[in-house]
Amino acid sequence: MPIGREAEAVPGDRNAIEDAVANRQELDRATRAIAVLPTTLKESLVLRTIEGISQVETALILDISEKAAETRLYRARQRAASLS
Repeated sequence: MPIGREAEAVPGDRNAIEDAVANRQELDRATRAIAVLPTTLKESLVLRTIEGISQVETALILDISEKAAETRLYRARQRAASLS
């Protein structure tokens, strides 16, 4: 069976490789931005965003109020965005 238009429409390996490289670069930028955050902000960001722990649980783990956990997460996201 000859290769027809259907085969031409399938994205090539080049697109997949470019996407993988772009994703890796984005991950590297985010990792560097998180690494330079102050510990108090980094803890909140990692617990909430990466570990998926609730705000209430984050506050309990860090022994802070829920509002403080919310504020730290907000500040961490703002700083990380400005660094990446």
